Amino acid sequence: MRSRWLSSDTQKAAWLPRLASGEILATVAFGEGQGVWFPDDWRLTAAGGISGTKTLVPNAAEADLIVVGVAEGLALVEKGAAYTARRIDSGDRTRPVDTVTFDGAAAELLAGGLPARDRLVDAAAVLLAADAFGGAEHCVTMSVDYARVREQYGQPIAGFQGLRYQLVEMALATEPARGLYWYAAHAWDKLPDKAAHAAAQAKAHLTDTYLQVTRDTVEAHGGIGFTWEHDTHIYMKRAMLDWTWMGSPSRHRLRAADFAGW
Repeated sequence: MRSRWLSSDTQKAAWLPRLASGEILATVAFGEGQGVWFPDDWRLTAAGGISGTKTLVPNAAEADLIVVGVAEGLALVEKGAAYTARRIDSGDRTRPVDTVTFDGAAAELLAGGLPARDRLVDAAAVLLAADAFGGAEHCVTMSVDYARVREQYGQPIAGFQGLRYQLVEMALATEPARGLYWYAAHAWDKLPDKAAHAAAQAKAHLTDTYLQVTRDTVEAHGGIGFTWEHDTHIYMKRAMLDWTWMGSPSRHRLRAADFAGW
């Protein structure tokens, strides 16, 4: 089946009610090859059906609908089309990801073309930044709470100056970054000319911060923090995926610099 354009209203009526009710599950497929995440680098095309591979696709094996980033914009591929999903043995087991190989899969191009494609990529970056901030904030709280109850040498470890400095550094790295994802979300909604730049900055800084804070959280918890079963590892694994998905912080910093005209 040839790829075709549908009207936005037709697509909304066909998919949004079922997605909103939870009747069906959708996912997005952006990554290609080794570290290719940004729309201008996508090589897959919807012409004549999609062929090629997308990597780190969340829950592709379970999804009823995949929104695929292609050279023309975004394309919808329904479950049962010509593709296979192979689960990746990743660190964060709470977010299953797959490698999806398309073999001439039938696709419908989403209305909106390239602008819609770019908007979706920016939205993903903002959401990752928000997730990273929430995770980092929780890690700070978890570390402070633990320091208050864990005792060594007859007193809570919160009284040890070295650990107190570490906890303060974690908090100072996290809390001032709240405005980054707030502003990025506002820009995406109200300031389209600034949205891409703000999204890139937020994703870069907050996913870097989250990963460092989780490392500090493991150290703050001492021996128990290094055990595989402790919650600190859940957050570290999530931080690693946030850092990787949609491109590394360094790539987003370069993207932000390009948008700023540097």
